[in-house]
Amino acid sequence: MSRLERLDGVVFDVDGVLFDTERLAHRVWLAVSREMGWPQVGEAYLEFVGRNRADTVERMAALFGPAFPGMDFMLTCSAKTQEYMEREGVPLKPGVREILDGLKGRGVPLAIATSTGMERTSRRMELAGLTPYFSHMVTGDQVRHSKPHPEIYQLACQALGTDPGRTLAVEDSSNGIRSAHAAGMPVAMVPDMIPPTPELEAMAACRQDSLLSLLDWLTEEGDD
Repeated sequence: MSRLERLDGVVFDVDGVLFDTERLAHRVWLAVSREMGWPQVGEAYLEFVGRNRADTVERMAALFGPAFPGMDFMLTCSAKTQEYMEREGVPLKPGVREILDGLKGRGVPLAIATSTGMERTSRRMELAGLTPYFSHMVTGDQVRHSKPHPEIYQLACQALGTDPGRTLAVEDSSNGIRSAHAAGMPVAMVPDMIPPTPELEAMAACRQDSLLSLLDWLTEEGDD
């Protein structure tokens, strides 16, 4: 029996997993923060990967003080990032279509759990042509607590109607891995900008270099 046959569903993070957008966002953060005279904000980008906008702004106030205009910064960065994708298209991670075709062809229910809001997520999924693969989307504006809190993954499993223990989360970030692990899900770690640590690897069922190798791992026969 393959590992995939032991699963009832798969939930994907989006940025850094399906979309190769983390580096684009980082470049925008660096540029905007320098223009605003707060370069330390862009330099701390990785601290915020996986958080929704509300939690990000709250965390910024804690780190940089109440004088930093966190919401204005986030809105400016979001607009610039979206302008780029409207013009150039949404950059995809290698193996996205292969793994989604492979899972859909096997009848595996799929959902996404992303800290990005619904409006931006829906538009980017539409631009990338990925919307038909997913039966449910849970986004950062639908939860009270963003990753690393487990709420978003709990809601994704509820939407799919699957047992978290039999629903794989595919994640790249520390906050995302902690969120899915706390929800009781097995986690496949596919690192992007944040390098794996022993602590994160201990939370993961596997670490794969790409979505293609993850598909191979899922579909091969295995006892673990």
